[in-house]
Amino acid sequence: MSTPLKLRSGRFSIEKHQYENIGWSERMVSMFLSGALISWGLRKPSKSKFLYGAYMAYRAATGRCLFYEQLGIDARRPRAVNIRGEFIIDKPAHEVFLYWRNLNNLPGSIQHLLDVKVIDENLSTWKSNVIGNLFSVNWDAEIVKEEPGRLIGWKSAAGSLLHHVGRVEFTPSEDGKETFLKVVLSYRPVGGGLGIGLSKLMNPYLESLLKKEMKNFKHTIEHKTPVYT
Repeated sequence: MSTPLKLRSGRFSIEKHQYENIGWSERMVSMFLSGALISWGLRKPSKSKFLYGAYMAYRAATGRCLFYEQLGIDARRPRAVNIRGEFIIDKPAHEVFLYWRNLNNLPGSIQHLLDVKVIDENLSTWKSNVIGNLFSVNWDAEIVKEEPGRLIGWKSAAGSLLHHVGRVEFTPSEDGKETFLKVVLSYRPVGGGLGIGLSKLMNPYLESLLKKEMKNFKHTIEHKTPVYT
């Protein structure tokens, strides 16, 4: 006996995936730059300007940046960058908390913090040269959460140049003689993919800076009698 062979036609489709990694605002900037570079390259023949313009046009049309792709950057979904540090202070937690909570103590304990002006119980103005000695950065910060002896949480006030949130946790050791100090700073890079790329380059420096500053804070509070006024 012969078994009839049934042939069924299948529908096969090949989807063209386009991997976008830049947002609309950056695509518009790329479009503007592409027009400017190409027209400039045509008026004053320049192969490099024309090629840069063509690449900007490619970015604008596809929403894809090859350089971002190599760096693993997706500028459409900027994520918060976190800087963390954990330290042990040879002082009781309540004492470390009170010393930190008196914000006037911090400029003398943190090297790159130039000044803190307390406006009210929760709002204060900060001045730092964390980016370098050439210029300083000012911002307003507001304490948004406080658990006496345990935690201080803050965020930059609206309109501040340096937008970030942060918290400091004060955990006592089992014998109560030491404090496990945990500092977390979080910020969202600005400037699209360029800002994200710069944050990746800056993050190791900022983590190293946080470590050095907390060593200064540790040395200060451990070797002098704090003033809590």
